[in-house]
Amino acid sequence: MERLKLKTEDSNIKFMLGITFFLVLLMNGMYYMMPFDAINIYEYLNGDELRSYHLLNIFTGSAVLPLLALLTGYMLNHYRGSGIGNIAKILVAVFAIGTLQAVFIFAYDFLPGLALMAFAGLLFLKPRWYVPMVSSIVLFGFHMAVNVLPDILENIGSPTDKIYSAIQTVNDHTSVFRSSDYFAILSKNIEIFTGDIAGGMYTLVFTVLPWILFGIALGKLDIRTLLGSNQLLTIAMFITLAGGGLALKMIQVVTLGTYSGTLLADNFGGPVLALGYFILLVYLADVSPGKLHNLFVPLGRRSLTMYIFSNVFLIFIFYGIGFTAYSDVTILTMVIIMTALYAVLLGTGFLFQKFEISGIESLFTNNSDKFGKKS
Repeated sequence: MERLKLKTEDSNIKFMLGITFFLVLLMNGMYYMMPFDAINIYEYLNGDELRSYHLLNIFTGSAVLPLLALLTGYMLNHYRGSGIGNIAKILVAVFAIGTLQAVFIFAYDFLPGLALMAFAGLLFLKPRWYVPMVSSIVLFGFHMAVNVLPDILENIGSPTDKIYSAIQTVNDHTSVFRSSDYFAILSKNIEIFTGDIAGGMYTLVFTVLPWILFGIALGKLDIRTLLGSNQLLTIAMFITLAGGGLALKMIQVVTLGTYSGTLLADNFGGPVLALGYFILLVYLADVSPGKLHNLFVPLGRRSLTMYIFSNVFLIFIFYGIGFTAYSDVTILTMVIIMTALYAVLLGTGFLFQKFEISGIESLFTNNSDKFGKKS
């Protein structure tokens, strides 16, 4: 009976990963289509394009990475029985794959940072639930008190907190990524990836690690059973968290992207919305009909393989070595491309399952469909 429960939980995790994959594509799509980090979106976009950005950003901006961190923590807790050493080996492989992707394909790959913070999360797998819970709250509280609130208070009331885009950076990115010179792209990837390692690590500790620890704590508290036994509680939690997160995200729109509004939306609204998404995913994984459940599991089971494939595909769509769509497509077009790619990946997942192809995951995990069929 316990084995059946573990297999069901494993299937639920793959279901959640399969759905979250679409949000990942949308998040990465912003970086594939424009120099997203370098621009002031209110100068770069206008009219329908700006409205499209707001719609996408409200539901995904600054929420996808915390959601991935929550899922990572939840998975770490679930698979802790396989041994911390074995999990560490998997994280080493994920870090290596992410680093290679950041250098050779997509400089903004989140895998290296997520894997590094997951290493820190391993220290919290054995203690009781309140240790990772309290640690996550302390880290997040410190981040808000020291890194976020002072900046908000300092800039509040200023109508033009963020005016100028880094025009030179925008032109530099555009000229490189629209070029057919792959070595120039490779050089730019390395420059971006290694540009501020110390600052990047500091940011990860306060924006990713807390949610990995929170995911571990929720796993230890058996949040799945709690949500499954109380539907009203689940609905109330989702409405409160998702509604609160969306309301905070709206501040960024209402204040026209001011620095203060963006800080609050990104550092508080996004994570709160991510918690709402996580609650919904855990609940849906248990109550979804079999056919709907099985639609997403094959993709989630091979999410790393499909993620590598998607990045290889996207550089040929957006960069100069392919169709040169970088800085030349609308946000709506990007969303359509990502939706079509997601559909292809869902279909590919079914083919992998039908022909019992495990994917790259089988190199370091027991993650094949044959394993799921064993009694």
